[in-house]
Amino acid sequence: MLRLCPPECGIVAITQVKMSPDQSYATCYVTALKEPEKALEYLQEQRHDLQRRLGRLERARIPLLRFRIDHSDDEGNRIDDLLGKLSKEEAEDTSGGPQGQDD
Repeated sequence: MLRLCPPECGIVAITQVKMSPDQSYATCYVTALKEPEKALEYLQEQRHDLQRRLGRLERARIPLLRFRIDHSDDEGNRIDDLLGKLSKEEAEDTSGGPQGQDD
């Protein structure tokens, strides 16, 4: 199904699935190389077909699928940026501050 996403989405992957405590919902987190919103839209349009395919499994209950964009890469990049700024500030503090400043 992911291979059938529109080509403008680039590579599409489901990065994580979280089940609700009663297992009635499965929230699928999706990432796409180029257009995650289009990938999300496509998967939401295909949800009923995916539910039908899951229904073929011999399970007492098939969870209702929900799709969300995975923003964990964005959060990871933001943390990396903050840690980089912190390291730079610490290096300046241990070397006597920025060049040209006298106390």
